[in-house]
Amino acid sequence: MPLVLGLNSIHPDSAAVLADERGIIAAIAEERINRLKHCAVFPKNAIQEVLKIAGARIEDVTDIAIARDGSANRNAKLMFIAKNPRVGFSLARTRMKLHKEASESLAAQMGYQESQVKANMHAVEHHVAHIASSYFCSSFDRATGVSVDGSGDFCTVMIALCEGNQIKVLKRCHPPHSLGFFYTAMCGFLGFTKYGEEYKVMGLAAYGQPEFLEKIRPICTWDAKNGVRLDQQCIINYTTMNDTLSDVDVQRSGHVQNGEIIVPRMWGDKLAEMFGPARERGTPITQREKNMAASLQARFEECYLQMLKDASSMTGLRDFVLAGGCALNGVANGKAVMQGLMDRVYIHPAAGDDGTAAGAALYVLHSKLGVPRAPEMKRAYLGPEYTDEQIKPATESAAGKGLKFVKLDRQRVLEHAVDSLMRGKIMGWFQGREEWGPRALGNRSIICNPNWPDMKAILNARIKNREAFRPFAPAVLFERLSDCYEGAHEVPFMNIVYKTKPEWRQKLSAVTHEDNTGRVQSVKREQNEMYYDLIKAFSERSGVPVLLNTSFNENEPIVHTPEQAIACFARTKMDCLAVGNYWCEKPNEVAAKAEVIAAEA
Repeated sequence: MPLVLGLNSIHPDSAAVLADERGIIAAIAEERINRLKHCAVFPKNAIQEVLKIAGARIEDVTDIAIARDGSANRNAKLMFIAKNPRVGFSLARTRMKLHKEASESLAAQMGYQESQVKANMHAVEHHVAHIASSYFCSSFDRATGVSVDGSGDFCTVMIALCEGNQIKVLKRCHPPHSLGFFYTAMCGFLGFTKYGEEYKVMGLAAYGQPEFLEKIRPICTWDAKNGVRLDQQCIINYTTMNDTLSDVDVQRSGHVQNGEIIVPRMWGDKLAEMFGPARERGTPITQREKNMAASLQARFEECYLQMLKDASSMTGLRDFVLAGGCALNGVANGKAVMQGLMDRVYIHPAAGDDGTAAGAALYVLHSKLGVPRAPEMKRAYLGPEYTDEQIKPATESAAGKGLKFVKLDRQRVLEHAVDSLMRGKIMGWFQGREEWGPRALGNRSIICNPNWPDMKAILNARIKNREAFRPFAPAVLFERLSDCYEGAHEVPFMNIVYKTKPEWRQKLSAVTHEDNTGRVQSVKREQNEMYYDLIKAFSERSGVPVLLNTSFNENEPIVHTPEQAIACFARTKMDCLAVGNYWCEKPNEVAAKAEVIAAEA
């Protein structure tokens, strides 16, 4: 049977995935290993990791699928060059150089001899890979596929009819017009200038009012005939870049400088004429920025929701599969569900560019090779797992630094964990296989009591060191989802935001955002037994079927190894840590500070 290696490379969030007739069997983003957030390097470490997880050799791989097709959208590229010859030729030269370098000696880049790599090579268009990542992991035989992001393979929006093993593209939008560019450019104007900070502005929007919506509307429009259209005096992109375009394009494509992807300025002077000076990064956030964030989010939702309505009209189908960076906007997804724009929806857990590695592999497996589809992917735990024997050396090393671990059985770990949560302690939780995608889903998580007084402020101050306006996520027992939230559609991958029911808002104060919402993860026992049992045991003690769940990190990629988990625990003010069956609790005087802070707040 085929064994397909899927890659996202020369693009942000580089990653590797292995898939066979069972579906995705191993997946990891390169950043988890090299510790460079959103990195766009060749995913050499990720390739070796997924092979190790699957117990396979590179010689076993029959096909390699790369989520990039330089021949895609050729006519659109040629038309662009004809209209914008100076910019177009500069862009084309840069992209050709990047793709040529990426294609040279793939075996060597992976760390193998040419004779070892016998796989057939496949190029899969960026947005086809996005849609494939969700469709082929869903249970749907027919669905409306929508992929929206900044740009990939000279495409910014794709709408497709997904049926059987095939994806039929019905509509594409092309640069310079992009809903993703619109959001990113406006984020930059608001002072959020680093790659991947759009989710911060989505959170900030809850603190403002959309007073600028009428002024923002003409900057970005959508209709079924013309697609996305941007005011290019407000949003700078390909047609309005200066002579440094080639450098900028490399940066947008994932250029890494000192481990960081560089995002160029993407807003034009007209924006400052309309709204006043852009906010400088690091300066205070005023009500203007909050209201602009609310207006931006509102306009994004208007365009996005109308796009979904039009896509459904094109296909005649109300089951959706969504992907692309814009599909990570959980607030918009929640409104699409709650407004009844769809009957069912599947959103890949790695909806961003890391997920294209999965989509490329699955597209080759099912659409090209004809392998029957596997059952729905209901679990996103596709990374490495560590046994207690592998964890033990890390705990022994930590003991020399004053951290004493004890080994417990499973039931005692759960009892210790619940006891700690009931006392308002902050707990690191490192269990089972690592999650695939940007969200911590209960295996590489920091977990807290959502009902503890001022827990959100305590967690931000002691561990996360991040902006106070950013919310924390609730993980809820699936059977209690509709008791606590105004939504019943399953959300195992934390990609839909629901309103918290009024009677639960106070009890869930640490995970209820300013607009009374939560980016929910629903948990079934068959998806994650240990995590479900933890929430269940906490619910039985507290009467609250929800835990606060945030990623196990401190301004870095989510921890990947037991050593990294222990190091993060040691340097922060977490109170306790469960790594497999090993338990560690810091001295009480450290943990007691949380109770003092809560009492004084």
